[in-house]
Amino acid sequence: MLWMLVLITSIIVGWSLIHVDFAVYGQLRRGFFSGKGSWGWQSGTSSTVPQDGSQQFNYKAVVAFQPKDRDDPVYKALAGKFSPTGEDNYFIRSVNPTEFYAGVADGVGGWAEHGYDSSAISRELCSAMSEFALSVGVPPKKLIELGYDKIQKEGTVQVGGTTAIVAHFTPEGKLQVANLGDSWCGVFRNDQLAFQTKYQTVGFNAPYQLAIVPEQMVKEAERRGGSYIRNQPADADEYTFQLEKGDIVFLATDGVTDNVATEDMELFLKDNQSLVGSDLQKASQEFVDKTVQLSKDPDFPSVFAQEVSRLTGQRYMGGKEDDITLVVVKVE
Repeated sequence: MLWMLVLITSIIVGWSLIHVDFAVYGQLRRGFFSGKGSWGWQSGTSSTVPQDGSQQFNYKAVVAFQPKDRDDPVYKALAGKFSPTGEDNYFIRSVNPTEFYAGVADGVGGWAEHGYDSSAISRELCSAMSEFALSVGVPPKKLIELGYDKIQKEGTVQVGGTTAIVAHFTPEGKLQVANLGDSWCGVFRNDQLAFQTKYQTVGFNAPYQLAIVPEQMVKEAERRGGSYIRNQPADADEYTFQLEKGDIVFLATDGVTDNVATEDMELFLKDNQSLVGSDLQKASQEFVDKTVQLSKDPDFPSVFAQEVSRLTGQRYMGGKEDDITLVVVKVE
């Protein structure tokens, strides 16, 4: 069953609102105007000694993902250009035996409607950040800045916008995070959420984003009284959190958080304690597989559906199909 509804979406600065008839709300592409497959990777563990010398930390990092099924003509025209993760991308970079960085970025799909590879900017940004992460001690916010500056100067991306969230796991067990947009980081302790980042949006389905937009397109938008969402790395929120042994850290794109509430994440970790302990990769992939199933369920009360209901005053149900990317880190 397909759920029919009317969505309100912001088109230009000043929040001029229009009503958009949309056949399947779960397929709505995120805005950039203001106003199949799976794969796994597992890092080695790294022993760390806190400053007081009292204990050692071991980190284990894995990634699981599932790109969205794309059958419409917009994406068929871009066949072969997209990343294996769809518009999402990620990186995991071990700096030395005592620390590493991880991050996810989500390309804004609205650009695909104009014939551009909306995965290019998130892919190139993650590649650049992974490269700069080899410089020991770079704060996550600075890493985003360095990566963004690099792809702007090199001209490897024509047009695009992307969110970015980067985490730095330090030798002392300190988690440092920088977030720009609506990707997410959460820390679970004893199967309960102990820390999470906040979303940055300018409106419904319109996250903060790092953008590359040719000047002529910027001027044309201004001529029409509008503008593009173009944030800077300086707009990213920063967080610091002290990790403990047994903590589970999630870094996720909104394909996860638009569908699954944190309470359901807690239940999954509680119900799968044994698997998380013995095979983190398998547990992470099972979580992603379950999220994919829920995203396609027209009767599931997803986080996205509940937000649509709140905004419209009408009841809506169903998951939101999207690229789903999840980096999971276990602190041992």
